[in-house]
Amino acid sequence: MRLFRRRFRPKPLTMRRRTLLLVAVALPVLAIATFGSRGVLRRVQLESQASETRDQLNIERAKSDSLRHEISRYKADTTTIERLARERYGMVRSGEIIYRVPE
Repeated sequence: MRLFRRRFRPKPLTMRRRTLLLVAVALPVLAIATFGSRGVLRRVQLESQASETRDQLNIERAKSDSLRHEISRYKADTTTIERLARERYGMVRSGEIIYRVPE
């Protein structure tokens, strides 16, 4: 009597098993790609934050340019400086008389 070894032959995958295997592999990959620390949602959040930061930077640059223009205007115009000194600090020229009027 001769003994034959039985060879291992895998069963062919049925359509249902293939689908289950595909879902079992694809689902974790999609979850990591979507919700991971480098996922799509994190990227969208960071791009939104970068856009807000760029907008804030543009606002601050506009303020800075406005202040620089105002400084150069004050340096060039002595009447503006005199007006500001009179309004803000109550300064007067020598010989001037101040009349205070109650409101």
